[in-house]
Amino acid sequence: MILKRMFGCDNIKSKREISLTKADVWLLAAVLAAAFLLLFAFHAVRKPGSRAVVSYDGGIVLELSLSRKEADYYLVLWKTDSAGNAGLYRLSPDAWETEAEALTEAEGVEAYNLFVCENGEVRMMQSSCPDLICVRHKAVSETGETIVCLPHKLVIEITGAPETELDGVVY
Repeated sequence: MILKRMFGCDNIKSKREISLTKADVWLLAAVLAAAFLLLFAFHAVRKPGSRAVVSYDGGIVLELSLSRKEADYYLVLWKTDSAGNAGLYRLSPDAWETEAEALTEAEGVEAYNLFVCENGEVRMMQSSCPDLICVRHKAVSETGETIVCLPHKLVIEITGAPETELDGVVY
């Protein structure tokens, strides 16, 4: 009785059928075509990055060149001191696992992020954040791509080469 008054029907299923008109189909096709064109345009504009900028809480901590082929491992430790400082350590490619384990077991370490820069891309390998979204993120290598660890306020952003040449001179 209540459903009949509220929705004009006796049961949960509506007695009215929903049908698409030709205009609805054309509108849906136009929206999908525009979405694919935008996706293609954004992908075509992207360029391979040349630097990775690592920042913590808005301040730049480290800038890495993506031109190196061998792996560079970096460990960021978030310490529990009153200032809430972060320590950045470069690990050796051969023994990065044992070094990272020894450093994270050190006294006063609250959290950590471990990332690697190799073959022109950066990837987050391990983190102590609860959701691990940064670890599941794909490796980044193109200009504008980022890896963000929100609980630790860590951002890794891929940028192009800094502009050193003038575009033009006006007299």
